[in-house]
Order: sequence, then structure tokens, then C-alpha cells
Amino acid sequence: MARAGRKRKDVPRLHGRRDWRQLVEDPSLLTKWTRARDNIGAFGGDHFLASQAGKLFVFRQLTALEIEAAKRWSVLLKEYDRIVLNMARTPRSAALERVVAGEDDSVTQDEIERFLARFQAAQDAILKAGKPALVALNRLCHDEAASSVRDEARKGLAPLIVHFRLDAA
Repeated sequence: MARAGRKRKDVPRLHGRRDWRQLVEDPSLLTKWTRARDNIGAFGGDHFLASQAGKLFVFRQLTALEIEAAKRWSVLLKEYDRIVLNMARTPRSAALERVVAGEDDSVTQDEIERFLARFQAAQDAILKAGKPALVALNRLCHDEAASSVRDEARKGLAPLIVHFRLDAA
């Protein structure tokens, strides 16, 4: 009588817990990056290099113009959280503690309108590449991205470079 279901593979079965670190492509890469990131911050380097976008720049997956555009977009996102939403993002911690109430800054309506004009212009430039590019770039700048969104984020960085006029410098 035939057995129902899928056939078993002819490989030895793993007993007990799996060591997921062995399944990563290169487990030493994360350790090396963590050590390098700590050294960069300790010696007064650019703290943006500790972000995911900075890591992509160090590993030569983003160019200098793209990393500068990502820095400027990150600053705009932080200002948006602070000015418009009156929230401040905290460093990575537990999921429920990631967003906390901001300081009691009284921001005038004129400041909000001036900021939104700058923000909307930059956001419209990114939206020329499409909504997925905007989502991927936001995830990259908030350090919530996986390596799979890198190509979409680069599509969003290209019009942002033109918007900030970084290619002319």
C-alpha cells in the first residue's frame, strides 16, 4: 500500500534544536560589522554608518551620492516625526517602546507648513519611482529593512539625488 503525503528526502534528519547561525550565508560578517560599527562610533566617526544604509555603503552596495541622499531623507523623516506627529523615535528596543511621546516643543503653524513644503517636495520626487520605492526607502532609513528591499530603495534614491542636487556638486 502506498504511503500518503510527500516523500521523505534521503538526508539525515536533524535531532534537537537547529543551529540557525550555521544557516546564515556568512556568520562572521555580522560579527565583523558589529565590531567595525562600534569602532567607528567610539573614534568619533559618522554615527550614520551604524545604520543599515551606512552598512550598505561600507560594503559598497550604495554609492556616496546615494548615502548622502539617504542621510538627508533620514533627517527629514526624523523632523516629520518630531514636528508633525510630535513623536520621537528611540533607538532600537522592544517593539512596544519604539515610539515615545516627544518633548513639549510648541511648533507654530508656519513652521509646520514650511517643513511640509520641503517634505512633500522630496516625497514627490521619490514617488516618481513608485510607491514601493518610497516604502523600501522609509524602511531602510528607519533601520527596519531586509536586504531584499535594497534594489527598490535604490530606485527611490535616484530621484532623491536629483531633488537634492547632489549630482551637480
